[in-house]
Amino acid sequence: MNKGLYFVMELLQSFDKKELKDLQSLANCNYFNSERKVISLLSILIQKVKQEEQLNAATLIAIYNELYNTKLSVLNNRHLNNLYSKMSLLHTLVHQFLMLEGLQHSEKTKAYLLQNQLLKRKQYRSYEKFAKVQHKLLEKMEQDVEFYEHQFIIEQGKLTYTQLTGGKREQRNINLIKESSSFYYLFNQLDAYLMDLILSESSMAHQLYSTFFNAIQPLLQISIIQSHPLVKVYLSVIYLLQKKTEEAFFMLVKDLEEYASKIPADSLVNFFNSAINFCVLQLRKGKPAYNRHLFDLYKTMDEKDLLFSEYQIHLSHLLNVITQSCRLEEFDWATEMLNKYEGLIPQHIREAVKDFYLGVIAYFKGDYQLAIDYLFPLPPINLSHDINRRTTIMKAYYELDNNYLETTQTLFRSFEKYIREHKSLTGKSKTSYKNFIRTLINLHRIKHKVTKMKLENVKQKLEAQKLNSNKSWLLEKMEELSN
Repeated sequence: MNKGLYFVMELLQSFDKKELKDLQSLANCNYFNSERKVISLLSILIQKVKQEEQLNAATLIAIYNELYNTKLSVLNNRHLNNLYSKMSLLHTLVHQFLMLEGLQHSEKTKAYLLQNQLLKRKQYRSYEKFAKVQHKLLEKMEQDVEFYEHQFIIEQGKLTYTQLTGGKREQRNINLIKESSSFYYLFNQLDAYLMDLILSESSMAHQLYSTFFNAIQPLLQISIIQSHPLVKVYLSVIYLLQKKTEEAFFMLVKDLEEYASKIPADSLVNFFNSAINFCVLQLRKGKPAYNRHLFDLYKTMDEKDLLFSEYQIHLSHLLNVITQSCRLEEFDWATEMLNKYEGLIPQHIREAVKDFYLGVIAYFKGDYQLAIDYLFPLPPINLSHDINRRTTIMKAYYELDNNYLETTQTLFRSFEKYIREHKSLTGKSKTSYKNFIRTLINLHRIKHKVTKMKLENVKQKLEAQKLNSNKSWLLEKMEELSN
């Protein structure tokens, strides 16, 4: 079957109702499409998407018959080629629609295209009016990478206008071109280096490449750059990833508090995520104080509306929000967050996700059987949720098991096999989960006195581990057994 068919269907499945309606309006515009069959094909496919039909040979025949008003049971090559040619035109039309949608949300791209056309046609009065509007727009923008790219476009256009009209070149115009191009380059380099650091942390195979970061050090010494809020926070994040110290963490938190109002939401989310990842790492090292730090970070993100984007909640954030609030016995806030963001969870997994979080809350309240009842029947949601679901179930079984049941032991071994064979997990993640399950198995045996291992020996081994997904919880259970 032609891959273009799948591509079009996948694209249409990502559209909301308004976008589908707007796409149909575009298809009916002769400037973009003069092929009537493409309009009909789009209507047919939209119905298939609404009915959640799968694209297969039978569906393909049904689409052809509806499009060409036939009753064929088999499609030959001529039929297929006709259908594929219309699908190809529709595919191109969908791409045009997506570009137009992107254009509506990109002031700098609109400015670049319109400015070039006005200057090319020597429409100088229109250009002058356009330039005034753009400068007013820039005055209201946060000074991030988008701002400096936009400013560079406008100032470069102003220079071109001066050259075309024989006007006098302005010092301020030249300075702004140099300033905006420098900031634009700098922010992209900082962002790339930050991503490089993150990848080198998550994969031992990834080699950190510092050449360009080292090359921008002279730029970072310029006073106007040194004092820029976004530069300050970028450098704080980089410093945290490089040093991995408590001092670096609190420096970043302080900078986020001070400069958050001057930083665009997309950048803020990434910066908060770096602080969050550090907290998670410290918790895995057995530092329970970071439970409160992590909770506070998520609470701040909620206050600043950073937990969601494009009308969808980040499920990993919601998981940690609820988990951290439960760890601190902030059950009311956990329930409040679930109710607040439930409507933003994708509908096809909403019930499963809600039951997952209700199971987590039940576990932390000590109602272990209710937690198992919520969690055990759930289908996989994503890798993170599936591992957390399995982990919570095992911890609940550990708490309930008073007779060293075979079902509990089988459950532990099953999780160990799951982690060992899962190819999507990084080496560090596998080590972290493996250390948890092996320690849990040993602890379970000690609890039921079916091993000669000493609790103190297992505890010493646990404390020496740099990676363990549930180190704090295991230390709590050991403390209970020693009393």
